[in-house]
Amino acid sequence: WRFYLQLIFKGLEALGITQEQLETTAKTFRQVCQPKFQIPDAVADDVKRGIFAETKEFKCYISCLLDIMQVARKGKVNYEKSLKQIDTVLPDAIKPAFRAGLEACKDVGRGIKDHCEASSILLQCFYKNNPMYMFP
Repeated sequence: WRFYLQLIFKGLEALGITQEQLETTAKTFRQVCQPKFQIPDAVADDVKRGIFAETKEFKCYISCLLDIMQVARKGKVNYEKSLKQIDTVLPDAIKPAFRAGLEACKDVGRGIKDHCEASSILLQCFYKNNPMYMFP
């Protein structure tokens, strides 16, 4: 799965994508991580509204998604890679908001040993600091 998803992402990176295409791709990522951690649809959907479950499974689900999207690895932001993805993949209209969120949150997971916990804190930071926030 990971190889397949990386191919999708590299293809999208080469083309640049619309917000609708971005959301469709995000659903593919979700289909990989959601069953792995047995996250119900309602709990996964709550993330879009800023509701973050406090279970270990949910936090590891978030870590899985951030890893697949190459935003973070084990709860630590891939700053340079994320910046490149913002510049090459995202539609122009949402780039500034995503850059601001990345800048505000790039160090938030440092010092947290549990990568699932760090990923959850990172995503909550993105939610608070990116007015155009979206997540699978």
